[in-house]
Amino acid sequence: MRNAFVKELIEQMNVDKNAVLLTADVGWNSFDHIREKYPDRFVNMGLSEQSMAGVAAGMAKMGKNVFMYSIIPFMLYRAFEQIRDDICYPDLPVRLVGTGASFSYGEAGSTHQPFEDLRIASALPNMVVLSPSDPREVEVLFKRMKDVKHPVYMRLGRTGEPIIHNNHDNIVLGKTLKLTEGKDILIVSTGFVTKVALEVAKILNAKDNVVEAIEMHTFMPFDYESIIDAAEGKKLVITVEDNNGALEEKVANALLKAKTRSRFISFKIPDQFTHIAAKQNYILRSYGISVDNIIKQIRTVMI
Repeated sequence: MRNAFVKELIEQMNVDKNAVLLTADVGWNSFDHIREKYPDRFVNMGLSEQSMAGVAAGMAKMGKNVFMYSIIPFMLYRAFEQIRDDICYPDLPVRLVGTGASFSYGEAGSTHQPFEDLRIASALPNMVVLSPSDPREVEVLFKRMKDVKHPVYMRLGRTGEPIIHNNHDNIVLGKTLKLTEGKDILIVSTGFVTKVALEVAKILNAKDNVVEAIEMHTFMPFDYESIIDAAEGKKLVITVEDNNGALEEKVANALLKAKTRSRFISFKIPDQFTHIAAKQNYILRSYGISVDNIIKQIRTVMI
């Protein structure tokens, strides 16, 4: 995902003289080309994310197309006050791009494992929150967000995420994306773990179309109507996420508003620090976010 973002950013800077990149002492190898070709539009703010948010706001106010880039915990958490007051309050179109979503930096331990970022970012008024699932979706959403006149937060995996979307023409910012058709079960996912949800749907749909899988690549604004429509008539609704319940809460609220009688279960990160320094897939499996466990739980509930 990170590489897809860099590719799209270079293309944007090639055609947009107002495009500016601010980083907080990260991404040197990734941004070497930009630093060398556009030294006046690449600013390394050092380990000063709070100042970076303020500078980004000032540049946006002067008409610059500003991209802020850093590791999620240090950009979104450390600079939360400045993002809230300097960027979101005046509703400035700054693009905050955070790398290391979920457990992409799992080996670095809890300080680098942002499993609560969707809740934090979506709590900010005016903020558009994007949670792509693969590099192709990063490319499409990058192009789509050029027309957004509000702050945008896009969370990215570190690197190496597989491509799961063959067709990207139906990726519309602000709308859900239907991945499979099904009549009995609805699986809603967001971010990197969409690949897990999609694999579950493919296995269970091998003999009959029982699972409808939809993805929330746009987390805010949240497409409640599509969730309500998709849940109608379903026996079971499931959420799969790499966050600590942000998607669970949104979908549960939609079901509550619709007064649906569907059973509901969620697969998420619990509200606790992992205290595990390990690769992403290992940590996700330890919390039950795996194809085998989800299918097991579905079959238990559906008996």
